[in-house]
Amino acid sequence: MLERLKKEQGFTLIEVLAAMLIVSIVALAFTAYFGNALTFAKTNQNKTIMSNLARNALVYMQKQDFTRLKEYFDSPDATVVRTGDALNQRRVGITPETFGSCTNADTGACKFRNIFENGNLQPTMAVLQPSVNGIQYRIVIEYQQSLNRSNDTGGALLLPISATVTSVSPGAAGPGADAVTVEGYVNAQSIR
Repeated sequence: MLERLKKEQGFTLIEVLAAMLIVSIVALAFTAYFGNALTFAKTNQNKTIMSNLARNALVYMQKQDFTRLKEYFDSPDATVVRTGDALNQRRVGITPETFGSCTNADTGACKFRNIFENGNLQPTMAVLQPSVNGIQYRIVIEYQQSLNRSNDTGGALLLPISATVTSVSPGAAGPGADAVTVEGYVNAQSIR
């Protein structure tokens, strides 16, 4: 019986080290996977926030005076958000800077401040320059004239617009969350 106890052997140091090496390699692979998953989740969270901000801006614009909004988009004083070229016409819209410097002057885009209720631009600026979770965002409302329908198919009753949300500091919203655009329509008061 004594001989049998002498023949029993445990693990050698090399076997233990090899097992630890294999376990650590597997653990590192899982750590990288969870790190990527965390980054992906954070990016998706920021994209969701940006989508919600864009929808909020669209809803806000849908509550504004349709006629004055159309007059603004058709006027030469409208803010150009994209310049035109041979293939595309210029795009106009509303940026945080459009009404940001308005005082009581009724010149340029400022004469259209009554698009918003009582000409109060404070809620408009809060919608166009929101801050969520310490990240400052910038929203641009763009009139999509190329999507406008003819008058006989309801074009006189709808204004196609889009809201594009970006972070003020590039990359602040995380990798892959550069900009989010949501499209919608502003309905005329007669069909609201």
